[in-house]
Amino acid sequence: MPSLDQLTDKILYWLSLDTQARALAERLLVRFRAMVGDLPASAEHHHSEAGGLYQHSLEVGLRALEEFEGNILMERKPDGSVDSFRSARNRPRWQYATFIAALCHDLGKVFDVHARAGDQTWCPLHQPYSDFVRRARKGLAVSWRPEREHGAHAALSALLLHHVLSTNDVEFLGVPRLVHLTDCLSESHRRSNGNPLARMVGRADQASVEDAQPSIAAQPESKVALFLRTLQELITNREIGVNFRGSQVYVAGEKTAVVVPLSVNLARDRLKSRKMVLPPNTYLYDMLRNAHLVEADDAGRSVRRIRVPGKQGDVSLSALIFPTEKVVPRQILATLPAATHFEIEAVPEVEVTATGKDSGSEETIHEHVNRESIRPSSGRGR
Repeated sequence: MPSLDQLTDKILYWLSLDTQARALAERLLVRFRAMVGDLPASAEHHHSEAGGLYQHSLEVGLRALEEFEGNILMERKPDGSVDSFRSARNRPRWQYATFIAALCHDLGKVFDVHARAGDQTWCPLHQPYSDFVRRARKGLAVSWRPEREHGAHAALSALLLHHVLSTNDVEFLGVPRLVHLTDCLSESHRRSNGNPLARMVGRADQASVEDAQPSIAAQPESKVALFLRTLQELITNREIGVNFRGSQVYVAGEKTAVVVPLSVNLARDRLKSRKMVLPPNTYLYDMLRNAHLVEADDAGRSVRRIRVPGKQGDVSLSALIFPTEKVVPRQILATLPAATHFEIEAVPEVEVTATGKDSGSEETIHEHVNRESIRPSSGRGR
């Protein structure tokens, strides 16, 4: 993983074609770091270590700048025509706006933090976190607010731009870029949006999270590792059914389908009895996907639809698709019932065939479902 200095140097390199943008970025990074201090980016998801929010923000900023160079986006000129962000006279301003949007995309997460020193409570709107820490006269206590909501920080990030942007930044960007910047901050975490900068930032954010997840999952006490160990325990003890009608797990060669949410709930209850808590299912599924432990579809969805044989024909279930070696202990594979094949249902695709009216043909839309059949290899278990 690149160091903070390496990330900073790469960011300034991408911005160095415009000396004013580079100089503004150097000063902006100082203010941004003062704003977030050594706060983590999440409680237990990604970049949860001290300083994780700053590290993650730099990673997203750099990735967005790299993607900006490879994309041709359009802006409308005063005469009504459009021009590419890359060739327009305002290109350095759009590039700088892209960087700021990416850097500040998670800035609103500081509202999820409760920081207190004696009788003083930090208010992000009032002062940067580093200023509060420096002025604290008594022991500092920092915790995550229990009432925080997933994704709510996106709507709050723009409220803190006054701590990050200077008058010179505002003058350099101009009103059109400021409008796109604030729109981007509120939309970058939505799955679908019309802001091209938000889509770019969203992809950079996802890439940074995915890069962090494998190392997190490898930690013995991570939530992912706890879940996998508990799942293996339940399978080994026959508390989760495997390879029979109505079971929760279907092993077929190198792939294993784990039915959700039932299997997850069983693991969650077991860990709860040991005073251990798993994150909500949506978070957990994303963590498994980002750690490359489950097979996602082309749209990035980790929960798949499968079909398995039932008493009265095939049954459709929701499942996570794991490599068998990750969830089924090797020593019990040979003891499992004969494998039952399952089919992974693809998301319905819309196929559009359109021809011009001059040919007299019609425009038709066909919807179909593809299925990938997963059948066991010869022998039992594997």
